[in-house]
Amino acid sequence: MKTARLDLRLAPEQKKLIEEAAALSGATTSGFVQMAVLKEARAVIREHREVERVTLPAAAFEQLLRDLERPAEVVPELLDQLEKARS
Repeated sequence: MKTARLDLRLAPEQKKLIEEAAALSGATTSGFVQMAVLKEARAVIREHREVERVTLPAAAFEQLLRDLERPAEVVPELLDQLEKARS
């Protein structure tokens, strides 16, 4: 059931543009705005949820795996900075 409302203010020319597009598409103005806004909202959310993919040559991938398996190195300067940040 549709009970939530969304109000917005438009310039008169913007409203006319939307009404014309709605009429051309055979939709009500409200239905057209709802469809367009939901489409854009889904696109924005999808874009922000996507993980960027990186393709590596096989040799680089193997080197990455070897590097990830190595024990971490302690860097005293970084530890000092961490301690200062915690204080």
